[in-house]
Amino acid sequence: MQISVTFRQLAPSDALKNYVTDRLMKFKRYLDGPVEAHVVLGLEKFRHLADVTINSNGRIIKGKDENADMYAAIDLVMDKIDQQLKKFRDKQRDKGDRSRPAAPVEAPEEGAPAPQIRRRRAEVPSLRVNDAVEMLQQGGHELLIFSDVNTGALSVLYRRQDGSLVLVEPELG
Repeated sequence: MQISVTFRQLAPSDALKNYVTDRLMKFKRYLDGPVEAHVVLGLEKFRHLADVTINSNGRIIKGKDENADMYAAIDLVMDKIDQQLKKFRDKQRDKGDRSRPAAPVEAPEEGAPAPQIRRRRAEVPSLRVNDAVEMLQQGGHELLIFSDVNTGALSVLYRRQDGSLVLVEPELG
């Protein structure tokens, strides 16, 4: 693990550098490939800042924290890094559990594998069409499903690739 420590508005200290290095070395077991860590320790007025960036095989992990005590700031930022690494490790484990394909509901005739269907539940808000248009434009989403306040019917509003909006009002038969 290659570690660089930078001091800003703070006198360089071997004790702080060794403390940071010891804390970072504990993360080595979670990281694979070449690992680079850059730590910036700084002082702004009465706040001690600790900023950590770890690059492990192209995966970037960042953490930043501040406190009245530099050692406490380092501990807090290392806790944040630890949480991120644990979350990533748990995701990797979950991917291993899901590696088995789901049993197909109906086998296709041509021998092509059946597509996996992911289910997701969503709350359907009651909106006016104008409010739905505004929500779609502000939210950055491509699709909005809502219940029209005026008609009580379920409606779908989506953005096309050319940027125009389409309102779908299905008729149930």
